[in-house]
Amino acid sequence: MESGVLELLSVFFLGATKLLWAPGTAAAAGLTFWETAITCSLGSMAGILFFYYFGRVVFTTIDRWRASRRKGGQVKKIFTKRNRLVVNVKTKFGIIGLTFLTPCIISIPIGCIIAAKFYHHSKLTVPLLLSFSVIWSFILTIFAFYVKELFFV
Repeated sequence: MESGVLELLSVFFLGATKLLWAPGTAAAAGLTFWETAITCSLGSMAGILFFYYFGRVVFTTIDRWRASRRKGGQVKKIFTKRNRLVVNVKTKFGIIGLTFLTPCIISIPIGCIIAAKFYHHSKLTVPLLLSFSVIWSFILTIFAFYVKELFFV
C-alpha cells in the first residue's frame, strides 16, 4: 500500500515540475492508464497554480523593492540580448503559444513564472495553462502507454 502511495506522490510532483517525464515514469512504475492520467493532470494543475501565483508574488515584491530604491527619476532600462529574446518570443507566440508550450516543452515552473510576468493582467492565463496541462497530460499518457504496449509487453 505504501509503495503505491509513494509512486502516486512521485508522479504527482514530477507532473508538477516537468510533465513530459511523468507519464512514462508512471507507466514504468506499473500505474494504470487512469491513475497516470489523473495523477499527472492533478500534479500539473497544482504546479501551475503554485508557480504562477508564486511568480506574481515574487515580481510584485521585486517591483516594490526597485521602486523604493529609486530616488527621484526613472531608471533607464538596459536592453540586453536576453531581453530582446524574451520580447521576440512574447510577440511571436503570445499567450496561446506560451500556455500551449508550458506544460510539455517548457517546464511548468519556468513557463508559469514567464506567464506571471507578462500575462498577469489577462483573465485567460490561468484557465489556459490549466486546460493545456490536462490536454498534454492525456496526450502524453496515451503516448507512454502506447510505447509500453509496443515495446515492453
